[in-house]
Amino acid sequence: PTSMETPNWETDRTVTPSPHHPIGAKGVGESPTVGAPQAIANAVVDALAHLGVRHIDIPITPWKVWSILKEKGVTDD
Repeated sequence: PTSMETPNWETDRTVTPSPHHPIGAKGVGESPTVGAPQAIANAVVDALAHLGVRHIDIPITPWKVWSILKEKGVTDD
């Protein structure tokens, strides 16, 4: 569906501080991004699996990937 097929929204404001946060803040739209780093890490591990790589710590940096490639003998420099 697109935004044209969704029902009309009625918005309002309710102040309900979270008792679990020092300033009462609550998350809003972070949940869709929670899995992204793990998905990228899995994609990198899949790309390097033929070299025997089974795990790489995040954050994944070019230096980490280059170090793995050098360790596996894929590159000299």
